[in-house]
Order: sequence, then C-alpha cells, then structure tokens
Amino acid sequence: MIVLTNEQVRNLGEGGNTCLDSPARKADLHKPAGLYPCHRQGGNQYWMLSKTGEIRRDESCLDYSGTDVILYPCHGSKGNQQWIYNSKTKQIRHGSSDKCLAITESKQRLIMEECSPIAARQRWSFENYDPSKL
Repeated sequence: MIVLTNEQVRNLGEGGNTCLDSPARKADLHKPAGLYPCHRQGGNQYWMLSKTGEIRRDESCLDYSGTDVILYPCHGSKGNQQWIYNSKTKQIRHGSSDKCLAITESKQRLIMEECSPIAARQRWSFENYDPSKL
C-alpha cells in the first residue's frame, strides 16, 4: 500500500473546526464514521489517503453504499471504498456514487450529497496532502 498522506481530515465549512473522527476497534466496524472538533492529537483523527483512493485507518476504510458513511474492513477493490480528493475544489468525491462527502449543519454526522461548487460543507482539507505523490 502506498500512502499519500497521514493526517486529520478537516471540514472547511460550518466553522472549520470539525474533523473526521472514528474509533477503529472491531466493534465499531459497520457503524457510521464520526465527526468531532479537531484536536491535532492524532489517534481517532489520524487517517491515511492511499494511492488507490482509500481513506483508511489501520485495516478500516470509509465505505459508502447508499445510506451512511461507515467504517468497513478494507477490501482493496475500490468500489464503495474509493474516494477522489480534488485539491482545487477541496471536495472528496465518492468513486461509485459520484456524490460528495459533506457534514450536516449541526456538524453531528457525515452525509453524501450531489456535488456543488458553492457548498462549504463539502470542502475538506487533508493537511499534508501532496499532489506530487500521485
């Protein structure tokens, strides 16, 4: 596995201090991924973006199959676990549904919605993202 980045994934809308956060214990697989105020201490907010488009921590990947964005064992087959980060628009587009990752206005949960160039809740920052490694 080639890793592009190890870092927190920060949402740039709704105040800009909400990060992707989820425990990666086996008991938490198949449950929705979470959000929490960014704390810059790694741990549950430390994610990797792989060259194949996985947003992963350990053996768990973000996965979307039409309802919630969940943590699921990584399978390496792209599909529901492929995410495409556009460093210009700051959007994370899902490979198979073509929807964009966003947060609710209450900042309580992740949602998937039609991509919009003006929706701040769809903008994300991978803090150490280096497009030259693609």
